[in-house]
Amino acid sequence: MFRWLFLNESALTPAEHAAWKLSALRIILMSGFVLEAAVAIHSSLDAIAVGAYQVLWVVGFFYVVLALGLYYSSRHLRAGAAILIATVYASAFAIVSLINQYEIAKFGYIFIYTTPVIARLFFGTRLAIGLMVFNILPFLLLLLNRPLLNIPGFDITLPASNTYVQSLLFLFFNACVPLAVFRVLHELDVSALRYRQASVALAVSHAQYEEVFQNAGSALLLTDASGQILQANQLANNLLGRHPDDKDESALFAWLSLDNSVRLKSPNSDESENMRMSAYRTRDGKLVALENISQTSTDHYIVALRDVSGLHSMHHALQLSLQREDYLSRHDALTNLPNRDMLRSHLQDVLAKNDDTKVTALVSFRLNSIRHANQQFGAHTGDILLRRFAEELSRALPKNCFCARLRSIVFSFVVENSRTPGEIIKLVEKVRNNLPKEMDVNGENLLIQFSAGIALVRPEDQEPDDLIRRSEVALDTARRSSDQSVTLFDEEDALQIRRSVEIEVGIVNGLKQNEFRLVYQPKVDREGKIAGLEALLRWESPSLGNVAPAEFIPIAERAGLIRLISNYVMNQVCCQVRDWLNRYADCPVIALNLSATDIARNDLLQLIDSCCNRYDIAPSYIEFEITETGLIANEALTIHHLDELKARGFNIAIDDFGTGYSSLSKLSHFPAQSVKIDRSFVAQIGYNKKSEMIIKAIISLANILSCHTVAEGVENEAQESFLKEIGCDYFQGYYYYRPLEVSALELLLTEMPAKEALPPYQFKLA
Repeated sequence: MFRWLFLNESALTPAEHAAWKLSALRIILMSGFVLEAAVAIHSSLDAIAVGAYQVLWVVGFFYVVLALGLYYSSRHLRAGAAILIATVYASAFAIVSLINQYEIAKFGYIFIYTTPVIARLFFGTRLAIGLMVFNILPFLLLLLNRPLLNIPGFDITLPASNTYVQSLLFLFFNACVPLAVFRVLHELDVSALRYRQASVALAVSHAQYEEVFQNAGSALLLTDASGQILQANQLANNLLGRHPDDKDESALFAWLSLDNSVRLKSPNSDESENMRMSAYRTRDGKLVALENISQTSTDHYIVALRDVSGLHSMHHALQLSLQREDYLSRHDALTNLPNRDMLRSHLQDVLAKNDDTKVTALVSFRLNSIRHANQQFGAHTGDILLRRFAEELSRALPKNCFCARLRSIVFSFVVENSRTPGEIIKLVEKVRNNLPKEMDVNGENLLIQFSAGIALVRPEDQEPDDLIRRSEVALDTARRSSDQSVTLFDEEDALQIRRSVEIEVGIVNGLKQNEFRLVYQPKVDREGKIAGLEALLRWESPSLGNVAPAEFIPIAERAGLIRLISNYVMNQVCCQVRDWLNRYADCPVIALNLSATDIARNDLLQLIDSCCNRYDIAPSYIEFEITETGLIANEALTIHHLDELKARGFNIAIDDFGTGYSSLSKLSHFPAQSVKIDRSFVAQIGYNKKSEMIIKAIISLANILSCHTVAEGVENEAQESFLKEIGCDYFQGYYYYRPLEVSALELLLTEMPAKEALPPYQFKLA
């Protein structure tokens, strides 16, 4: 409590502290040694004059002691200081005890009053206080006016003793002690100056610290080891919702809820480190993380807070996004059913734990009526129908069935742990019966038609794709059946579908590798003379062998490849016409077939015009054969295209007449010049009176429509006779010519004499 009364020794460095003490000690010793030399010399001379030689001994003793003090001061500060204190007490004792005149001797007590000061300077407070207490004794003796002690026979009283004692007191108190005190005060001044400078620097540093602390850009707290808030900047107070003057709740976690913490990934951490930090809720709902905690040299802690509410929201949104992405990667976006990948994963697990004593199957449903919904009401209605069908199918299935959307209109589900295949078929039939026969979508009653295919799990099955493929094969077989019954996988169906796929792929490669070629089957008039040619496409594949048009044309139409084939045929026919015109200056009319897809092409006229212009071919050399079914597939566009072709000078023929479903009123609108009687009717001549009557009706109708008639598939004389008898104009079939290669056809045409015929079949080869 009295620390303010004493010199703060910590204000100086240890070296400086020892230096001023040594300096003060030497000042006292040297000043005493030098300044009091005059008294010592004068008193010694007086002592010699009066024969008081004991004075010489006393003076000599004290100078020896002072010399020892100086000597030890440079080696051991405290030893020198102890000698100084002892010298002061010895001087006082000598004056008091060895001078017989008490009025002079009692001045010796005054010397000892300096010992507490000297002791405090060099030894510390305890010794100084001890000497202050000790000095009470001689003070009491002085008050009692009693001498301390007299030594008989040892008197140093001189005639000028009073002068000598007063001079010593004057020199000691007016020079020695003040000089030492001046030295101390100088150090105090230096220390005070340093303290003031340090205070100013500290104030500047504190202001800078406050500036940095308050404007560091981070919410900062200074706490003790128990978490008590010692200081907080404005950002921290705002973040915690704490008032700067609020001292009642100074604990940090009084403002942060430990029971409502979350773990967040640190934004500054590397992905590989995956470091996470804890975040806590404040009273007003913010989420605060202890971003950094640093220990200070005074065992306090600097805590950096961070508002991670936004980061938490982003993290939460990211988690939801990742979960949504993961969900979407495994589910169908339209129906929310598992997708093909998830079905494969489930089947992989099923196959891994397959029990040979149980029957497991993959069942696929194909929604066949979706095409009608899309065409009649639009894709949006079709999507609604798909979603509703998925919901109904999920409700109709047993709860342990895994159901997925395999592809656009195909849904598959897994039936596990059945006892027999028949039990699975019964389950599928039950599901079919539980599904609605029609659905109300946007006020429209849509018919629900679907096929079902079943693939049983075999003991050797390991790949989910094989099982899926078999279920789709069975499904395709069921779709092509008339009653759309439930169909089990069949190897023959699989082979047929596999061949269809191979043909589909082979068509593209075959066109690139020139595997296709055209042959030409002549048409003859009633006299047997060639009146025209029909271009027929042949395909000889190195891997598939000879593939008949009846096989690859339907596949090409389903796969959308018929455009490529038609482009190829048109180009080849025009090229052949140009070749014959260049070589023979004439060419027969060549007929080529247009499918229902071709006649509805938007670029049909551009294609035909482009080919004819490229080879400089007159339209009269080309005839287009269109099936009756193709005529009614897209009636408006078909009539437009045929009218344009006729206007350009091309010949138009209706192929396979009588096998379609067009009405007479519709046929009357088509600008055809020829009607081809289908071979199925010609083959029945002589065997089927109804077929013969149909042929007569077709010829009569053709006459009404002002069209020529061409009979296909004539193979014997009886057929020819009947056809000529009822007025058929032209004939085509094996009875006359098979399809011929170009070389054989050229040889045939050059050997035949020129003929005269009515258009469009008038030609002559040189």
